[in-house]
Amino acid sequence: MDKKPEKQPTETDYLIDDILGVAGETDLLETDHMPAGRKHTRISARRRFERVQQKESLLDIIPEPPGPGESIHIIGTGEYDFWTFVPQMIDWIGYAAHLTCSTWTLNRQNAIEFLELWDAGKIGMADFLTGLYFKRRETAVYTMLLEGIRARGGRYRAFRNHAKVLLLENPDRDAWITVEGSANLTANPRLEQYVMTNDRALYDFHRTWTEEALTT
Repeated sequence: MDKKPEKQPTETDYLIDDILGVAGETDLLETDHMPAGRKHTRISARRRFERVQQKESLLDIIPEPPGPGESIHIIGTGEYDFWTFVPQMIDWIGYAAHLTCSTWTLNRQNAIEFLELWDAGKIGMADFLTGLYFKRRETAVYTMLLEGIRARGGRYRAFRNHAKVLLLENPDRDAWITVEGSANLTANPRLEQYVMTNDRALYDFHRTWTEEALTT
């Protein structure tokens, strides 16, 4: 009797593994620890609401960064992925003394551009958090990203993570940028939402749990 071909894992299978964890596959780059639940309440904030239409760039829609205490709420039509915003935001603030990124997964091109920005002196230090799916499924991109981060003195950790948060700071310009959204660092033809905020307290809120994830 012919042997049935083995069933290949699907993206859903990997997502289930990401949520539940897989025994025996943890190491210093992977953790079962989940950062403790937290909340942060912003009492007052100026808000802007924008929609990124097809064929328009972030700079066309948002020509300047959020001011101190301001949030920009964005709906993207899928023409641009999350990473598209990052070089522009770094140009806004001049330099990212520290970049922290949390995503479920990312693609090769975005990983390359991230490392190129670092080498160009646009980023001082960086930390990266991903889901277990990325580490196990996108092995070539994972290896390139990990080697690049380690070579430059940054930190990486994978865990049961589905949070999409980007943090950029430049204390010299009083810039404490947080981007919270639905999108991963991948090309995606779906509607996505983002909130871009310049607020030190919100920035510190996210830095607290990302630091816990990186060190526990």
